[in-house]
Amino acid sequence: MKTANRLAVFALAIAINGAAVAALHVAMVDGAERALIANQEPEHVIVSATRMPAPVATSNCPTAKAL
Repeated sequence: MKTANRLAVFALAIAINGAAVAALHVAMVDGAERALIANQEPEHVIVSATRMPAPVATSNCPTAKAL
């Protein structure tokens, strides 16, 4: 009877550890997928605004005057 109890406890411990490893695997895969999605960049940038007149555009430019 002693050996049967030990074997049952051992089987239960293996089942619990297997479930924990499976849950950890799912969490790691989910985290990796989220990281890949977060790092994706758009392939094309579409500007749909109207073009500003040149004097307005140059007055709004924060860079130093090059010309």
